[in-house]
Amino acid sequence: MTAYLVLAVVVFLIFVVVGLRFGSPAVISPIKYFFMDMTGYLQKGLSGPPRWGKNFWRSYVALQDVELENKALRKEVNQLQKEIGRYREALIANVRYRMLLEIKEDVGGKVIAANVVGVDLAPWLATITVDKGRKEGIKPGMMVMSGSGVVGQTLEASLYFSKVLLLSDYNSAIAALIQRNRARGILKGAGSGLCRLAYVEKLVDVEVGDRIITSGTDGISPKGLLIGKVSSVTQGPISNLFQNITVTPAVDLKRIEEVVVLVKTQPFVESH
Repeated sequence: MTAYLVLAVVVFLIFVVVGLRFGSPAVISPIKYFFMDMTGYLQKGLSGPPRWGKNFWRSYVALQDVELENKALRKEVNQLQKEIGRYREALIANVRYRMLLEIKEDVGGKVIAANVVGVDLAPWLATITVDKGRKEGIKPGMMVMSGSGVVGQTLEASLYFSKVLLLSDYNSAIAALIQRNRARGILKGAGSGLCRLAYVEKLVDVEVGDRIITSGTDGISPKGLLIGKVSSVTQGPISNLFQNITVTPAVDLKRIEEVVVLVKTQPFVESH
């Protein structure tokens, strides 16, 4: 670009000399103005790239700052979301623990709180494993509760863990009664998180929504603990003396996280 500028100056001088020789300012002025414009554009062109480069660099630096700021904000948002998740989980757990505490107050006597650490997913079994065992006084045949109702009974216990047989297991059987009319029956597991109330005669008035509670006659549980509600009732074949009663447990057996074990030193007896 410098060479072009020098060439333009030389041509300009030639024209100036020619103009002076002929002594005509009218000839010199247009030439002079033409070359002034030409050199001005050349200078502007030479100075343009540095200014453009400078502006580009400023934009690049600004974008880098924005990117760093965005990363910092994203990190802060992720941290806040984690904290919100922890607080929410603590709040939910606190509600569950308060419910367990209410069970202790309602039942009385010694109870042991335990966390669920294992679930048996086999379709023919319904058991959970909790993190308390014989060391804390737990033995087979003790009633287990969670939230607002009964979930089952201890099946076996090692020193530090216990296996709980859930109400819905086909091997489960608990003496129960219909709270509204005091009709007795045996609550048996029916699989898929449901139970059935067996040995209730057809003459007994049973309605959907009836509350089922422990009767206390089996020596396993005290009387009056909530088990669940009647979800369906059918009479069945004429030859059958008993009704087909399906019971939905008060506790969602598939979502248990904490339980309370009712520790007994002697069998419970029904109070009259």
